[in-house]
Amino acid sequence: MTKIAVPLVSHGHPDREPDCECAVEDAFLDLVERAEAAGWTSDEVADCLVNLSHKHRTTLNEDIHMLEEITCSLLISRKLH
Repeated sequence: MTKIAVPLVSHGHPDREPDCECAVEDAFLDLVERAEAAGWTSDEVADCLVNLSHKHRTTLNEDIHMLEEITCSLLISRKLH
């Protein structure tokens, strides 16, 4: 399994996203290579990874939305008591 480097800058730093991309790139390419070696075409693998990425982003957004709703509910509940 390809190792992924730890972040070198704090959350919110402008270099954080490109650093993450560099850190993850070798593992990503390893995954692509393994999927293609298993018999999937390059297009199938690329489409699959894009779809999985979109699903992951959607899940993250839903989780954030749910946390916001819980926080609002707790704040309203505290004001009522």
